[in-house]
Amino acid sequence: MKNRLFYTHFSLLLFALLLSSCTKEETVNIDYTFTATLNNKADANDFNTVDFKEFENLNLGFYKGNLWIKLEVNNGNKANSYMIINNDNFNRKYAFYKLDTFSNSLKLVKQTTDLTKRDYRTFNFPNPNFKIDLAPQEQATFVLLTSSDGRTINATPQLISMESYSAFISKTMIWSVTFMGLIVFLLIVNIYQWKLHKQKIHLYYIFYMLATFLMYLGFEGYLYSLGLKIIIIDHVIFIAVRLWILCLILFTTKFLDTKAVAPKYFNKFILWLLFIVLGGTTIYQLIFFNSSIAHLHYFDNTLSFLWLGIILITILVSAKSRKLELRYYLISLSLFLLFITLGLINGHFQIFPGNPFIYIKIGTMVEFIGFTYFMTVLIKRKLDRGENLDNEIEKTKNLKKELEANKDKLIHTSKELKEKEAALSNKKGIEKTDVIGILKLLENSLSTDEEWEEFKLKFTALNPNFLEQLSKKHPDLTKSEIRLLTLIKIGYTQKEIADILSIAPDSVKKSRSRARKKLKLQKSVSLSKYLSKF
Repeated sequence: MKNRLFYTHFSLLLFALLLSSCTKEETVNIDYTFTATLNNKADANDFNTVDFKEFENLNLGFYKGNLWIKLEVNNGNKANSYMIINNDNFNRKYAFYKLDTFSNSLKLVKQTTDLTKRDYRTFNFPNPNFKIDLAPQEQATFVLLTSSDGRTINATPQLISMESYSAFISKTMIWSVTFMGLIVFLLIVNIYQWKLHKQKIHLYYIFYMLATFLMYLGFEGYLYSLGLKIIIIDHVIFIAVRLWILCLILFTTKFLDTKAVAPKYFNKFILWLLFIVLGGTTIYQLIFFNSSIAHLHYFDNTLSFLWLGIILITILVSAKSRKLELRYYLISLSLFLLFITLGLINGHFQIFPGNPFIYIKIGTMVEFIGFTYFMTVLIKRKLDRGENLDNEIEKTKNLKKELEANKDKLIHTSKELKEKEAALSNKKGIEKTDVIGILKLLENSLSTDEEWEEFKLKFTALNPNFLEQLSKKHPDLTKSEIRLLTLIKIGYTQKEIADILSIAPDSVKKSRSRARKKLKLQKSVSLSKYLSKF
């Protein structure tokens, strides 16, 4: 009931946040036009040679090259400030210029203190943002110049008022606080669960969450506040992505128990593939530190199909023997992939309302909650089964100890039987009896009905159906033969049986032969093997 209430409240929260993020920015009441050009290799000094054209959108998938965006604006009668923004969350290389009408050349709008970063946005925010200040009746031209090394660019620009930008920042910050706060909360929950149960699956998921957290810190620009260069942060993000992939696949194999289900597939394929591909990519990245980033975008995006294939194969391998775990896994993963897909579609086609990155965040939150909950359920079931199994093992150990003690008791009493038999044989008129007499002597002198019943109870606890099935299938067996077969079933050797019954080994052999005839066993069938079937 508590879990349902939690999920209901959380779903309502996500829905409310999504609705709040879908409100459109206020349109500005001035004349302006955006134009753009792609793959023009001119620099800012050759601005006059650039041919700008109108466009519908600048949502460019894995674009490599230069991008020019020009804004021509005609202000009204009042001085105003506006913001130019877009949804390019993965590219920080934006330079911002204003056209100097006297020299007819572009001048940098110096809104950053560190020009070496090549990031001239007004505020350190995930979305590129550039403030423009206009005097009354001012006509101005602004230019955004960026270059991409192959990453996705959603650079369709918007011109919004400062009030709309403040609202945009507030909504984005609410999402960020909710998202980061939930990750930290679930991270603490998983750390607590790991310390409590010492299950390796929690450790994999903890590192998976940490890698996710580091990725989002990079994507949303928080790492840039540390004063690091863009190339260093790019390398950190790529390593975080690789760690994320490694932990996700290891977590998947642990969740579905792939190592037990398909040990060869796990040890000889998955581990080696992860070691070679991820290790090789990281070595390449670090050796070619200054040039590898441009190629890693293509390479890692191509490898994403490989990782999806591995997860799919792992699911298929575990489908038969891990149905419950698979059902839990697919619920969480499917919801995650659904929102990721919505975000990617919206990033390219703008079909759904809101920032595409919000859908990816929702998918991540749903995945984290789902896996944390299902891991808790599975581990509880595992521990419950383990406790029951431990109780059964302990019970079995105790019964075996009692049986061993009873065996020692039989051996001890057999020695006493030998002494009594020797005393009787020395008496006048008394001779050694046959094997049946010895068995009766054992029953009467050393193994009372109470002792035999106690022995049968202990034996039946370990072999519940033996005596019942043996008597049912062979009702003509005598009580003595049943005892003999019981000792053979336990595993006593012929010599040990002779000692227990205080008879000669040959007598045991004859008794075994008579028992075999009653059981109607062929010569090729072992008596012990036959008794093991009961």
